[in-house]
Amino acid sequence: MTITPRQRELFDYLCRFITTNGHAPTIAEMQGHLDLSSPASVHHLLTALEGAGLIHRIPNAGRGIEIVKPDAEPDETEIPLLGVIAAGYPIEAILNQETVPVPRNLVGRGRTFALRVKGQSMIGEHICEGDYIVVESRQTAENGQTVVALVDGTEATVKRFFKERGQIRLEPANPEFRPIVVPADRVHIQGIVIGLIRKYQR
Repeated sequence: MTITPRQRELFDYLCRFITTNGHAPTIAEMQGHLDLSSPASVHHLLTALEGAGLIHRIPNAGRGIEIVKPDAEPDETEIPLLGVIAAGYPIEAILNQETVPVPRNLVGRGRTFALRVKGQSMIGEHICEGDYIVVESRQTAENGQTVVALVDGTEATVKRFFKERGQIRLEPANPEFRPIVVPADRVHIQGIVIGLIRKYQR
């Protein structure tokens, strides 16, 4: 709610006074500070501030004014955990209704979700079995990006993406695994990996 300059002046005075003294000023002190003609003018301003949700007045208390502190935005948010993704040979994604907490700075610009990693083919990218990857939903990717890809419509995998002469190469980050090379029309990008969550106690 928008407040007037006069209301703002009183609110700022209340904040400073309470911070300095540990309690609110009296009506007379507010009246003197603002050079108002009557206590009724102070009560009118206080009523407006309370209506705006900036203060709380305690009935029948001489200094009964509290500043209402807005709730801080939490540092974490919940994103859906859509299932298990293979960091090895493709496996079918297992869908569920769980969520996982992630820092807000890991949430992408579009729809964001998490997948639990199964397999060791991406250990060179520090993506290990049991980790959770944070994925921003996209349908296209640039060469070299780590993606979640759906092969043949059912098998989901996480790999580095390369498009080469009508084919897609899904490259592991572990020399023990071979890349997946298939025609481009057999691969559908589900998203780009934008973050990683590792829980050390499983």
